[in-house]
Amino acid sequence: MGLNLAVTETVELKLLSLEHTEQLFDLVDGSRDHLREWLPWVDGTKTSTDTESFIKSVLRQYEAGGGPQHVIFYEDSMCGVCGFHPFDLANRIGGVGYWLSRAYVGKGIMTSAVRSLVKIGFNEHELNRIEIACAMGNARSRAVPERLGFTFEGVLREREYLHGRYVDHALYSMLASELSSFDKALQRSSR
Repeated sequence: MGLNLAVTETVELKLLSLEHTEQLFDLVDGSRDHLREWLPWVDGTKTSTDTESFIKSVLRQYEAGGGPQHVIFYEDSMCGVCGFHPFDLANRIGGVGYWLSRAYVGKGIMTSAVRSLVKIGFNEHELNRIEIACAMGNARSRAVPERLGFTFEGVLREREYLHGRYVDHALYSMLASELSSFDKALQRSSR
């Protein structure tokens, strides 16, 4: 996969790199209250050095054959991140994670970005299964796999310790064998 991927006329994914450090930190910092509700790492991101450490870790993951992480640009403005958690290569499983800054929520950006990740996962990384796990109460995050036709598999009870309480996660999945029906559904929805 190249470093940049045009998703729509207004959405572009760029492979996360160290050159994004300051801009990404500023994006997190400017949307801290919005992101903190569902993301435990926000409180630990205090300086751009923390963001640089994160980027270095995902670059090592990618260089070792793990999934890529991308920054999302909407109309040439950085607005969020989406990518794969470390792959389970033995079982060909990839988990997807994502977030958007508050100003960009509700524009269909993340659904478009994750749609591209699904294709990258199945076509370029030859995954058999892609998973998305979201906090049960995070309706916006759960809407992404639901719009894309992922299968809701169930609830992972108390899966995450978030700001002093345990939260349940909804688990969604898509299989490589479902990709052709995924493509057909996307074509119907884009008409």
